[in-house]
Amino acid sequence: MMPKPTSEQTVLGPDPRAVLDAAIDAARLASPMVEAPDGRVHLLVPQGYNAQDISDRFRLPPYAHAQVTVDDRASLSAYANRFRDHRSIIVADYDALTVTAQLDWHPHNEAEGRGGSGSLKHAVTLKLRPSEEFARWDKMEGELHSQAEFAAFLEENAPDIAHPEAATMIEISRDLEATQGLNFKSSTRLETGDRAFRFETETRVENNVVVPRQFMLNIPLFNGERPVELMAAFRFRPNANGLFLGFEWRRVEHQRRAYFVEIATAAAEETGLPVFMGRTKAA
Repeated sequence: MMPKPTSEQTVLGPDPRAVLDAAIDAARLASPMVEAPDGRVHLLVPQGYNAQDISDRFRLPPYAHAQVTVDDRASLSAYANRFRDHRSIIVADYDALTVTAQLDWHPHNEAEGRGGSGSLKHAVTLKLRPSEEFARWDKMEGELHSQAEFAAFLEENAPDIAHPEAATMIEISRDLEATQGLNFKSSTRLETGDRAFRFETETRVENNVVVPRQFMLNIPLFNGERPVELMAAFRFRPNANGLFLGFEWRRVEHQRRAYFVEIATAAAEETGLPVFMGRTKAA
């Protein structure tokens, strides 16, 4: 059995409390910078030293960070009216089809603090999207389709047509469907400008289908907006496989641009904010 060590032989270990204090001091020295929720910055130092406020005295005060996207003008105006102030403006970008209320823009030249810079971190944007009705018609526009396909499309979407009446367009679509597979013989331009297409069976029985030169739609251009009248012109082309039909827009792009300006102007009136047609670029 080994002899018990004497008191002189006993080796004392480090004090646990001193070890903990040293670890805390080391952690403070390793990462001494602490940022408070309000943006201030403090420097942590070991016990026996004073905390020094080393915040940037030129920093901006706390501000809202939010980039909100809405689906209709009413939501844009409601959000802007809740948070706008003397700095707020509206920027309408037709290329991107966006109307943005920049709520923390730079102060204007008559406001207190003019010449300062806004934080440019709080904005609400209306991203305009084509209405479901316009998207359907626009997908068919500019291309020629078989009699059966075009007739089915006209019948399905006849309620969108303002002139001729929907019942007339449904009748035209059914007449086209009835002549599918018959021999296309000729077309005649009538005094009204409409087209009369003549089909003939193998037994020389003739069928005539009169198609209007143009028609008017009454549909919204953008989602959530009121309907407007759009003009479209019929197009046709006969070939060895039969008669193919379609339509083309008439000055619809001009209407889209004018209606975009109308939407941006209405948002400005509903919020009392100045509106600028253009786009912003990050500094």
